[in-house]
Amino acid sequence: MNEWKPKIQELLDGTVDELIVPKDDFLTVRSLLVDKGWLFEVVGEAKHGGVTIYRKNEQSASS
Repeated sequence: MNEWKPKIQELLDGTVDELIVPKDDFLTVRSLLVDKGWLFEVVGEAKHGGVTIYRKNEQSASS
């Protein structure tokens, strides 16, 4: 099982406010977001060094 799936679910549920994804895991997390249809449920912010911070998209239709 993908270790990121429960972490993303916590973000979508509002249990956590943000999810910090290291550069090495970016493609894994992005692929999971696309596959599960969650891509528009979150907003990613790229940081220096390849780190991406995902937060729940408050503008999404399911919010």
